[in-house]
Amino acid sequence: MMNKMTCLPPLVLASLLATTSTAQALTVDELAEQFEAYKQQQQQEFQKLRKENAELKSNNSELKEKLDNTEQQVENNTVAVETISDNVESQSSSGGHWYDRTTIGGYGELHYNNYDSSDAKQQKDEIDFHRFVLFFGHEFTDNLRLFSEVEIEHSISGNGWGGGVELEQAYIEYDVTDQASMKAGLFLIPIGIINETHEPTTFYGVERNNVEKYIIPTTWWEAGISTKYNFANGIGVQLGLTSGLNADDGYIRGGRGKISKQLVKSGGVYGGIKYTGLPGLEVAANFNYQTDLDQGASDTMGDAVLSEFHAIYSHTLGPGTIMGKALYARWDISTTIDDAHTQDGWYLEPSYRVPTIIGDIGVYGRYEELKYYNKKQRSFGKWELGFNYWIHQNVVFKFDYFEKNSTDGSAKQTGFDLGMGYQF
Repeated sequence: MMNKMTCLPPLVLASLLATTSTAQALTVDELAEQFEAYKQQQQQEFQKLRKENAELKSNNSELKEKLDNTEQQVENNTVAVETISDNVESQSSSGGHWYDRTTIGGYGELHYNNYDSSDAKQQKDEIDFHRFVLFFGHEFTDNLRLFSEVEIEHSISGNGWGGGVELEQAYIEYDVTDQASMKAGLFLIPIGIINETHEPTTFYGVERNNVEKYIIPTTWWEAGISTKYNFANGIGVQLGLTSGLNADDGYIRGGRGKISKQLVKSGGVYGGIKYTGLPGLEVAANFNYQTDLDQGASDTMGDAVLSEFHAIYSHTLGPGTIMGKALYARWDISTTIDDAHTQDGWYLEPSYRVPTIIGDIGVYGRYEELKYYNKKQRSFGKWELGFNYWIHQNVVFKFDYFEKNSTDGSAKQTGFDLGMGYQF
């Protein structure tokens, strides 16, 4: 028994060794196959990683480009925001948007005229919307501005209607200092009382006075440049260089070219001084000189000088305000036309305006005398009485009665006028 047990281990051991040896050989082959499969798998993974890496590089390049573009856009936006901010600050400092610095205004007047005369040709009974005017102004900065004015006269123009469309003002004004300013363009000549200020709510009577109409002649505008300076003591001075009149027939009012393809062989120069240092008082002296009043068209007209003096005084009296106006204007002309050498006129106008619960009522009287030339010498005196009723400070109704007599007594005219006017 002991011998049998002793012989078993070697056999078992041999068998086990054989079995183990076979098992080890199979494992190596399997491992080789597995290793080869692993290599292929790793190769595939490696190829996949290379592809992904290439895609990442491409994406990274695109991302970098997008990032660069984004940075540039941010920079551009920053500049734009800064520009807008600067514009906003500029607008804020200058008063807001452009439309906040643009103004529109105007005035208009409707007239009814009725008069009889010893001369049948001087009779009238008609109604006329005499003027419709619009203002347009714009402030580019606090000291640089545009002002313009367009006017329609007698409602309609063309086809023999007798009306007209006119550009009465269009100039640029620049404030050099608080006291000094300059302007250039088309502007009203600053001579007389109503040539610059003639809105219907600012003067008495339906029609404008004849002295300023025929002598100055209102309304008179030219193209040019001008400057003015106001001293602290109430004295103001002005000087201008402009285009000039072309009155080859001696008729001053007819010499206005209105800057429509107007000859400028002979321009004009004007100057003036005004005092407003006392409350309610204005005293002024103005002059205009032109070397050739017919723009070289003939030898009929030579040099000419316009002299104008006026005074205005207003003072509170009782419940209202009393006002007095006085004006004298004169042309001295070198001319071969008889009776056209001297053309002049003057007027006096007292008035009294009182406020009421229904609006302001003002009464006035005016007397004027003048002598001017239009184909022949014309001279007359005219007195006028009437009233203005301001239903609103910018809306007025007017009435006047007048009598006009020629200086030599050969003609007499009497009549009345009704009018309505407004401004805004």
